[in-house]
Parts: sequence; structure tokens; C-alpha cells
Amino acid sequence: MKKKHTQLRIPERLAYPKDEKKVQWLSLLLEIYYLADKSVYEGLRKELKKGKILACACGCSNCCSTHTTIPVYPLEMIGLYWYVIEKISGKRRYQIQSQLHDFSIGNSCPFLVNERCGIHPMRPMACRFFNVFSKSCLEKEDPFYTRRYDVFTPNEATKNKAIARMLPFHGIVGKEQQENAIKSGSLNETIQNLHEIDWQNLSERMKRTPHDHNCKTKGC
Repeated sequence: MKKKHTQLRIPERLAYPKDEKKVQWLSLLLEIYYLADKSVYEGLRKELKKGKILACACGCSNCCSTHTTIPVYPLEMIGLYWYVIEKISGKRRYQIQSQLHDFSIGNSCPFLVNERCGIHPMRPMACRFFNVFSKSCLEKEDPFYTRRYDVFTPNEATKNKAIARMLPFHGIVGKEQQENAIKSGSLNETIQNLHEIDWQNLSERMKRTPHDHNCKTKGC
């Protein structure tokens, strides 16, 4: 039995058994996020053993309100649509729908609810990989530029492994094809910036798909 680090939560694979039977791509995305989470966990654990202190904590939302370049892959985008439409209910649903409708470049992330990530289980890999050591960020600070040495650098090999799992979704299935795709970074051409996406469509979809179940989804 592995011991849980005092500052870290051992990652678990997200599971939506009924939905995974119906939604063809969902299991693939959940496996990718599990790979990413394990990579981050192992990487952070190594840094903490060296004496570093993780500054990030639940309720800290500086990066959500400051960063304006959040890369999102197509499969992640579909996952966001699915999760917001199918799994979020109540006041949080209304708030996210309203923020998506009113969103414009320069605003905080439209999925930020009461200083917490409203889509935490389905947040993009870019958010999962971004962690800061030493001290909490100052208001409006982007530590990637102000103190790069305090920003966690994910293991490139395991990061690429997670990204490579997306390739079949894009019809890239042969081993040689996949290796070439990773080397060339061809998937980068499919990336969208979360802050440059027109979220009006998702807002309207949420309106047209009322969610009245007593759905309880965990935040961070």
C-alpha cells in the first residue's frame, strides 16, 4: 500500500460507468487524464522530497483569473461540453451558463465558480500540469514569467505519453504514424486557446438541455 504524501492526494481514475458505456470517447479521455494526474503526482512528490513546498491549494484561483493562454485539445473540448451539459446542476450550472454567455477575452476563466474550478474533474491537461512552489501567487502574477524556477516542469516523456493516447481519436493509429505525430507535434495544430473560444454556443446548449437531476459533482 502506497503512503499518501502529506501534501498530495493520490490520483484515482475518474469513473462514470453508465456514461462510458454510452459515450464512445469518454473512457479514452478519462484514461488520458488519469495518466496526466499520475505523472503530475509523481513529479510533485519528487520535488517535495527535495524540500520544495507546494503553494497551490484548493480555493487558490490566481491562475484561473490571470492566465489567458490555456491550450485545449479537441477531445478535451468535447469533454468540457459533455461534463457541463450532463453533469452540472443547480446554482453552479446557472452561474457557469451565465459566465459563458457573458465571457470575453480578459475575463477570468468562465468555469471559475466562487474561487474554485467548477469543472475540476474535467479540467484540461494544461491546468492539471500547472503547479507552483514556494509561495502563493501575487494578485495578477503569472509565475511562469516572474519566477519560472518555482513553476513545476512536467516530465516530457510521460506528458507525451498522455498526449499520444489522443491520437486514435484523430484517426492516427499505426505505431509509425503515432511516433511521427508526436515528433512533429502535429496535434498542436488542433489546439484552441480556452480564452479565445466563443462560449456562446455552450451557453445556449445548457439552456436547451435543462439538468434537473440531483447530480452531485465534486469540485477541487
